[in-house]
Amino acid sequence: MKQLFLLSFSLISLSIFSQTNYHSPLNFELLLSGTFGELRGSHFHTGIDIKTEGVEGQKVFSIADGYVSRIKVSTWGYGKAIYITHPDGNTSVYAHLKEFNKEIEKYVNEQQYKKENFEIQLFPSKEKFPIKRGEVIALSGNTGGSGGAHLHFEIRNTKSEHPINPLQFNFDVTDNIQPTIVGIKIYPHQNSSVNNKNESVKYSLTKKGNNYSVNSKQIIKVNGDISFSISTYDKLNGAYNKNGVYSIKLFIDNNLIHHFLADELSFSEKRFLNAHIDYSEYTESKTKYNRCFNLPYNKLSNYKTNVNDGIFNFIDSLTHKIRFEVEDFEGNKSEVNFEVQSQSTSPEFETEDSGDRFLYNQANVYKNLKFEAHLEKYSLYEDCNVHYSVGIKTDNTLSEIHNFMSSSIPIHKNYVLSIKEKIAKNITDKVYIAKVNDNGTFTYKGNSWRGSFLSAKVREFGNFTIISDTVNPIILGINVKDGKNISSQTTIKCTIEDKGSGISFYRGEINGKWILMEYNYKKNLLTYKIPSDFEKGKHTLTVVVKDRMGNKTEYTDNFTY
Repeated sequence: MKQLFLLSFSLISLSIFSQTNYHSPLNFELLLSGTFGELRGSHFHTGIDIKTEGVEGQKVFSIADGYVSRIKVSTWGYGKAIYITHPDGNTSVYAHLKEFNKEIEKYVNEQQYKKENFEIQLFPSKEKFPIKRGEVIALSGNTGGSGGAHLHFEIRNTKSEHPINPLQFNFDVTDNIQPTIVGIKIYPHQNSSVNNKNESVKYSLTKKGNNYSVNSKQIIKVNGDISFSISTYDKLNGAYNKNGVYSIKLFIDNNLIHHFLADELSFSEKRFLNAHIDYSEYTESKTKYNRCFNLPYNKLSNYKTNVNDGIFNFIDSLTHKIRFEVEDFEGNKSEVNFEVQSQSTSPEFETEDSGDRFLYNQANVYKNLKFEAHLEKYSLYEDCNVHYSVGIKTDNTLSEIHNFMSSSIPIHKNYVLSIKEKIAKNITDKVYIAKVNDNGTFTYKGNSWRGSFLSAKVREFGNFTIISDTVNPIILGINVKDGKNISSQTTIKCTIEDKGSGISFYRGEINGKWILMEYNYKKNLLTYKIPSDFEKGKHTLTVVVKDRMGNKTEYTDNFTY
């Protein structure tokens, strides 16, 4: 009875999706540069990215009747975004916008001036901005963390706030191209083997039609607990982008062992991407392999089937058939078929004393005289060996370089990292903990003093040190300078930059009054749009910028309009 109910519910849900008559968010062919559930930096993509013909300023339409329930303007992330709640229980999200429609833009600007802040988040009443299906709500852009002009579009369940795959709602996206499969990887677990070694093995593939075979000159031999991963992507018609796939299935002897499905996501689970992919492989080769098995701490709910956490025990002497099936949302499918020879006995492996280990399900602390790290429970996805070493100071650092663990090990939560060093009293408020990048540059992480230790909350392993920042930010006028008449201009632009700890604050004023200056961090650019009723005459522009260490620069120009 329970199974019948679940089946009925699924059919009803699919029926609702198929009957939904949503308006397209854009008024031209929808070409995608990103799909739902795609593997991104440290998260799954929660919407679809729609190309806007390479330009900003395309009209963006509401997909259905509703009301504006949220407006957010941010320098980072979604940039300018609008949220519309619909009576069917869904909320649509439109992000990286250039600007809102005139009525909404006027309201947002009023609130920004009231709060004297470019970044703002608003929750209008239901009655403030009722929206009709097909109404223009904004113009597309490239704001926030966007890497190019496009519209990021989402549909969320209003109650749970879970993003739902928008392609379930019958938007007209053409796709008759089968997914591409790059390679597979086989992993032996403890006291297990692949080809008589306790080491993972990668295999490239040969394609014939929509099927792939493994490039191996000899039969693959396995023993004990074995798991698999796959590297794959999808392409859609009219776009060159390598997008994410919708479904990955792993079969062993025609039995479904693992099934990943990108139908719905939870923001609380998005960082489990680091457990879903082979993170170490990614840091080494920049290729993402989807694990078809669970690490001990992985709470991702997109695994519809995961028999024995995706780990299969090979202990007989038989040949077993392995099959991967990869599909996009339109049902275009590619397969990998190969065989493995199970061995009833495993070679003996020499075991090395691994030393201290961090346990994923416990709080972990590492301490020595000059370095400490405090990790909360479930900061790690699996147990791992502890590694620490120290390097010498350089001309650019105030402490030794502390190498803690490996950057190929992912972290789920922030942990507290502390370094003890004697710092001259006159610069104790000008120093911070920095991550030492592979190219020798530094990234600010934090600067909280705890007794004689300088601390920071970080969410990565690697090399860390203390550096100072006593240099003021740089401000340059682009289209304004002392004595210039700018009456023919529509904007005032300045660049702001800090090569040390990074910009933490900026403020623009004209004649001592705050002005709305939009910050584009990708171009280090501040822009003020001169209003049509701007007063004629002489004016004074003042821009103040501070970095994270409190270093401050003030820029002043007198101009005529």
